[in-house]
Amino acid sequence: MTTQDSPLELSSILRPAADASFSLIDDRPVLFSESNQTIYELNPVAAFIWCSLLDHKTAGGICQDLVKFELDLPTARQFVRQAFRNWFESGLLEAKWGSSDRHDLTANLGKLGVDIRTSSEGLKELLLPLFSDGDVKTEQASDKFEILEIGGQVHVKHNGNSAFRCAIDELVPTIKALLTEQIVAQSFPNIALHAASLLKGGKALLVSGCPGAGKTTLALHLVHKGFEYGGDDIVLIAPDGQVEGVPFPPALKPGAWAMISEFREDLSSTPVHKRLDGQRVRYLDISPRARGGNVPVGWIVFIKRIPQHPPNLTPLGQLETMRRLIDGSYTAGEKLTRQGFNAIKQTLIHARSFELTYSDAGQARDILFDLCNDQS
Repeated sequence: MTTQDSPLELSSILRPAADASFSLIDDRPVLFSESNQTIYELNPVAAFIWCSLLDHKTAGGICQDLVKFELDLPTARQFVRQAFRNWFESGLLEAKWGSSDRHDLTANLGKLGVDIRTSSEGLKELLLPLFSDGDVKTEQASDKFEILEIGGQVHVKHNGNSAFRCAIDELVPTIKALLTEQIVAQSFPNIALHAASLLKGGKALLVSGCPGAGKTTLALHLVHKGFEYGGDDIVLIAPDGQVEGVPFPPALKPGAWAMISEFREDLSSTPVHKRLDGQRVRYLDISPRARGGNVPVGWIVFIKRIPQHPPNLTPLGQLETMRRLIDGSYTAGEKLTRQGFNAIKQTLIHARSFELTYSDAGQARDILFDLCNDQS
């Protein structure tokens, strides 16, 4: 990971945007951005840096020239770094990717085709765990991302527009959140449900619960017992009531690391990432993963973890299950439509629903294993 990359190294892949033009108005230097429809006034140092970029000078060369104008080298570097950062965020600078400095990752995530370009192999490797099939080529990418490390921060552009910037250890969770939004938006008329999904015998087990209830930990225990992994966070419900999990790798919080390490020794060697809410997580590669496509729902289980509580599996009626599913679902349009209501209703036709209260994940795993192997 080239965490020390700076604008001085990345100047080789940054250039003035095609729609940015430099002018003197009332003898004052300005930039006009056609895409932003904005005029940016430049101070003399910024104007010198911009004109030097137009002359194809490197950032290092620009810094050396600024020293000749009685700026010390650290101050010159700071000016260049800040100018590059501001201009890139404003869309006045864009990336020019060559074969040696462009690192591509393309993949299909349900209906979403993704093309990601990073400025280093290290950034690409950091993102790889998000994709179940690794570097899977897709013919058409509807969403395109450019990811650059500038001045110790990662800058992300989405479909040509500045999306966000963050620290390196925040990149993967933030990209995952943005991709999830796009998947939900492009999956209409499917609706999204907050739940983990596992497959057994061609049918889905949906495990829903409040944050911290242990969906991810329980899902990994079930995978260890032979279930196929569909996802640990989002399930898409089709109009016919069948479902497909969003197959991002499970995000494990520190409280689960010791428990999962008992059967996944590789967990301790996976990178630690930081979500924007401050939570630290590790992403774990999972096999077997569920193959793409919708499947009928066999079981719906709402979990509630209570310390020192013996495991208890209580059947739920369809009306109570419907209420809980509606509470845990959402759509790109934010409102649940009649079509969405009917889709949720369809999931219940062949599904058995329960509430599981538990304290020990191992005991909960065994109960769900027996439930899904009971053919009665």
